[in-house]
Amino acid sequence: MEKTTPFDIPLLINEICQYLSRKDLTRCVLVSKTWAAWFTPTLWRDLDCGRVIPDALTFSGQREHIRVMRGFPMWISRTTRELLPSLHLQRLEFRDSSGIPNTHRAEIRVLPLLERIPTLQHLQISLSLGHDNVCQQWIQTLAGLSRLESLSLKCDEFVDGKVIQDILRLCHRLERLSLDIPKDEYDMEEENRQEYRDTKTVIERMPEMRLRELSFPSGVLSFDSNIPIVEENIFQPLLGRCPRMEKLDLGWINQESTLQHLSKVLKNNKLPRLRHFIIGRLRESHFQEALVEALSHVECGIESLVFPDEPRDSVIQSLIQHHSRSLTTLNFNCSISLCEFSTLMAGLPNLRSFRSTIKVDRYSRDIPDKHWECHELRILRLDLYGLGDGIFDGSTWGEPTTKRQLDYVFSEVAKLTSLQVLILGDNVKDLYLNRHKYLTQLANLKQLKVFDLAKISHKAFGKQEALWMVKNWPKLLQVYARNAPVTFKEILQEKRPLIEVLNQGYR
Repeated sequence: MEKTTPFDIPLLINEICQYLSRKDLTRCVLVSKTWAAWFTPTLWRDLDCGRVIPDALTFSGQREHIRVMRGFPMWISRTTRELLPSLHLQRLEFRDSSGIPNTHRAEIRVLPLLERIPTLQHLQISLSLGHDNVCQQWIQTLAGLSRLESLSLKCDEFVDGKVIQDILRLCHRLERLSLDIPKDEYDMEEENRQEYRDTKTVIERMPEMRLRELSFPSGVLSFDSNIPIVEENIFQPLLGRCPRMEKLDLGWINQESTLQHLSKVLKNNKLPRLRHFIIGRLRESHFQEALVEALSHVECGIESLVFPDEPRDSVIQSLIQHHSRSLTTLNFNCSISLCEFSTLMAGLPNLRSFRSTIKVDRYSRDIPDKHWECHELRILRLDLYGLGDGIFDGSTWGEPTTKRQLDYVFSEVAKLTSLQVLILGDNVKDLYLNRHKYLTQLANLKQLKVFDLAKISHKAFGKQEALWMVKNWPKLLQVYARNAPVTFKEILQEKRPLIEVLNQGYR
């Protein structure tokens, strides 16, 4: 009777492989034929063609295992290209080919092959839809992708309104849609403008879509656009046709009418499942109040929010009043004052992730005294920015006012005993044990797995800091520290071989 090993059990091999890097999997495959049979399927399941493009023979040999391909180029040999339909692909992400001359020729050759991949569920692609033959082939291809669930489409040329209508008709069955289309509205002829107005009517008459996630990246809603025809005639009517939507991601909002429309849609309970909201930029700062007013109509509250500008006091109070029980993820793509930060941390007890830049004012006499209530916080990113003379250097930390503010910050961070990821920005210079010793205050973070200081050049990190981390952070797996000395890395990996010391920051 043939001997059975734990690796022969699919559930166990899958559990083991999730802890192995690609480099580890490659080493396992080279051990023996038996190990190769165990680990090859996982090694080839997710292929990044942005690093290496396998030749046709390799593709052919591993086609049973490949499920995901990322960074796949439009320009590729005919032999390799024609192997696409034979793969059991579930996700295919093409490399962005915007700006490459004559890309439309390659697109015409590749698009028909996509129809012949029956398992394809997720597609990311950039197309030259300014060419009629590419448009016709794309519409035909999209109609043939019966199992497609997610589409991310980017166009680097003006797209005719009728083409958008056809695309949206075919996307009604999708669960996720991202549309990144240009706006050339200044040079748009009246005929094209009318087509976009007609698109609004078409959308309003469409059956309800199944979309759970809708994204309009920055290419659609442009801050430079004075005639936001795309925003008015595509985005606004789409809001009322997606009752299952859970996540809304917008690059820009130009029109106050868009916020008014969003408020009306939410007030009428047409987006009852909306929980996640991302906004890149608001054209005017006074749009803030209109935005939070609109989100206040989400009956069960927003779970995650990415906010573009420094929030006004009314915005902070609205978030605490309407979303304190629901909000678990909050990111600010801007800087906020230490007082605003402390108010949020004290008023949002269910936060699990928070990212922002905090302004530490060396001339301010106001030291926050609020205790943070988000005791279950898992991810915290703090970029500390010094006001007064601009970004402060290490010497500024010794000033009484600055030191008291930072003492407050680190004393509160030390209480976040559930923290797993701590990311500190490029001004946190005095963590060392031989200086202000802020590192020692973090000894209670026993659940910490990731410590990210990659923005800082930590040449002063050494044996003392490495031994301290090994002693106090038993679950630590990754340390991101740019230019950390060899001694620091060697001691960490000697004492705890599973710890990785990396230069690039945590994502």
